[in-house]
Amino acid sequence: MQTDTILDPRRRQLCSRNNADRLAQQMCEETAQPFAVVRTTCRLQPYRVVRAAEASPRDAVELEVVAL
Repeated sequence: MQTDTILDPRRRQLCSRNNADRLAQQMCEETAQPFAVVRTTCRLQPYRVVRAAEASPRDAVELEVVAL
């Protein structure tokens, strides 16, 4: 992918799905509220973490983290 060669390695790590998953998990544990990882069309922010209740039906939810 051409954007991978343009982006700094640190930016690629920040933009990664693994990082978004980790952040959603951490936010869920700290607040006891469900969070979702949403795919975006922005190459600088391909994943976004939102409260699960704030995700719209149009959002491409990749993961939802719920505290048990």
